[in-house]
Amino acid sequence: MQDDSTESRRAAEVLKRETRWARFRLLFVIALALIPVAMVLIAGPDGEGGAASMDLQVLSIKEHYPQALAVAREWRGDAILNGARLPFRPTEGPGDLGLSYYFPSPGPPAKWLTVRIKGQEPGLVVETEDGVMFPGQPLGDPVDPLQLPLDSPEALSIILQSGGAEFLARHNNPVSPIGLHLEYRKTWYSEGPLVWAVSFVDRVSRESETIRIDAHTGEPVE
Repeated sequence: MQDDSTESRRAAEVLKRETRWARFRLLFVIALALIPVAMVLIAGPDGEGGAASMDLQVLSIKEHYPQALAVAREWRGDAILNGARLPFRPTEGPGDLGLSYYFPSPGPPAKWLTVRIKGQEPGLVVETEDGVMFPGQPLGDPVDPLQLPLDSPEALSIILQSGGAEFLARHNNPVSPIGLHLEYRKTWYSEGPLVWAVSFVDRVSRESETIRIDAHTGEPVE
């Protein structure tokens, strides 16, 4: 009877040790799985600092749109917005942020105007560039960022969570600056769903990945 009790205690101790070891192994596996995420937090364009969804900075497309639209309408009264590009970078990274709004005008002649807004001290700087559109290039329907449920920071966060952060974790040499685009899926024809898109490219391996989400729903778009 005493032998059975002693054997039971030994079995219980062995079970406890195995349970503790199993928990340790599980925590170890979880820690290994989190290493790529941690690398995104600490790895920048050259693998030397900061590029995570919480540490990346991009200007608000909604905040500056009224100013850009006023500049475009002063240029031509029929100008409409059909896309924008917003470079992003680590919050602590060097350089000033900016964004570009693209305004076509049916004319005649059909022309385009780019309104660039740069965040420089002590305030914003506005620059413009215009040119003639390609013959027959469609303008598409006007885009109004103020009517979109997602502003650029939210769209960038979703794209990073949808594979962008993983790409940055696997590649230490992404082409920089990386741009967040608001555009039609068929950009040239200004057709298809309106999307937020980021194209990631590694300048060493030349591997690339483009991630698009619907500008109205946030759902992935092929």
